[in-house]
Amino acid sequence: MNSTLHGLSIRAVASALPDRQLTLDDFAALFGEREATRIAKSTGISSVRVADESTSVDLACAAAQSLFANADIDPHGIDAVVLVTQTPDALMPASSALLAARLGLRRDISAFDLNFGCSGYVYGLFQASLLVASGSCRRVLLCTSDVISKLLQPQDHHVRMVFGDAASATLVEAGPHSFSFAFSTDGAGAAHLRTPLHYHTAERAQGGASAEVGSLFMDGAQVMNFALEQVPTALHGFLRDLQLQADGIPYFLLHQANAFMLHYLGRKLGIEPARIPVHVDGIGNTGPSSIPLLLSASPDGQRLRQDNLIACGFGVGLSVGLAHLSLRDTQLIAPVTLASFHP
Repeated sequence: MNSTLHGLSIRAVASALPDRQLTLDDFAALFGEREATRIAKSTGISSVRVADESTSVDLACAAAQSLFANADIDPHGIDAVVLVTQTPDALMPASSALLAARLGLRRDISAFDLNFGCSGYVYGLFQASLLVASGSCRRVLLCTSDVISKLLQPQDHHVRMVFGDAASATLVEAGPHSFSFAFSTDGAGAAHLRTPLHYHTAERAQGGASAEVGSLFMDGAQVMNFALEQVPTALHGFLRDLQLQADGIPYFLLHQANAFMLHYLGRKLGIEPARIPVHVDGIGNTGPSSIPLLLSASPDGQRLRQDNLIACGFGVGLSVGLAHLSLRDTQLIAPVTLASFHP
């Protein structure tokens, strides 16, 4: 699917991080110094952020309040909320509704939860852009937030040293730009990256039932193969459909899985490292928050405020999401932590 939407602008991007970090010393104590050093060297991730008692809505609320405060945005001017999360605060009600209430938004807004991971920012940006381009909304708040650490097995070092918790907030509003999107979604690859949900119905005879969320499972080799095979194909096809040349794109904003994968993808795509920014150390793979965190948290983020950019998320689904967009007029706001932020 390929779609171009008109009359759009990304006003601002903000983010929020938990206070606590798991460092290389913490990982060495868990997995041994040699193994921890090996993984950190290959992934480029020597520490990650962990949310402890905070929830996805807590983090999303901090990111959104930072966006409102720093970009001078009136919360009552928001017409819709899109929250991308794999770790909702509850199975019901929707976490986007909880977030809207926490932020004090109007009651006559629409609110959506999107359950997508590493491609989720592009999916969410598409949903927000559709609402604005259709004329249904003038301003849409797009948030991403996961406390994925709560789904990780403590002894599974392949995920424990890679995934981190974070949130972001993006304001999409009416403006002068056109954004294009393309997606590829293959649920047949679900077994390679998943978190199962188990319903226990046998207890109903005793007057009740329960549900249990399992741990995150990732077949790293299969996910790597998917990324290295499908992302270049999807990206080249997207550029071809838009009649764009890769050499003319100043930056490719790829999902920040880990440094090794990004460098490998760059070589396979034939794109020099300077045009594929990497910012994972101290943060980790934050799923749907990784691209907005690249924008707001990277020391070189301001140089990304340009036209003619490509964003690409890929992962759980298995899925790929692509966007051609402009950040020329976008305010990029440095991350806040839950402890330091006071709106």
